[in-house]
Amino acid sequence: MSDVTISKARRDEADKILYFVKELAKYERMRKYVKATVEDIEKNIFDLNRAEVIFIRRGEEPIGFAVYFYKFSTFLSRPTLHLEDFYVIDTERGKGFGKKVLKYLAQTALDNGCLRFEWDCLEWNKPSIRFYENLGAKPLRGWIPFRMEGKQLEEFAKEE
Repeated sequence: MSDVTISKARRDEADKILYFVKELAKYERMRKYVKATVEDIEKNIFDLNRAEVIFIRRGEEPIGFAVYFYKFSTFLSRPTLHLEDFYVIDTERGKGFGKKVLKYLAQTALDNGCLRFEWDCLEWNKPSIRFYENLGAKPLRGWIPFRMEGKQLEEFAKEE
């Protein structure tokens, strides 16, 4: 694991970010929902700074990635680091990289004044749930995620 590092993605690696987005979507059985393009990634991650991306690298080659951003807690009046997506290629799983990335992001959260570090996990992904619980993470109970998207979002925004 000594030849494995974690570093921020560069703009010229937007195509690699998209590759990992698609691999994650395939793993999560959601490939048909990926609409992102290299241009979207360049604009939203590197131009508008809406999220940050790190790569897990063996040498120079990415073997996984994580996408995160900051939310804000009004009750704490402090930021929360939210891990949006995390993926490691099949052949590199079970080697401790997941814990290494989560520790890296936990330290990033602390370095940026966060009092919380949160992420979501699909209900069917029992191996990941066990992994997170074994690290001491607790599932949030009592919160139901809601979403508006596409045509529904557009129509709602235009309602009077």
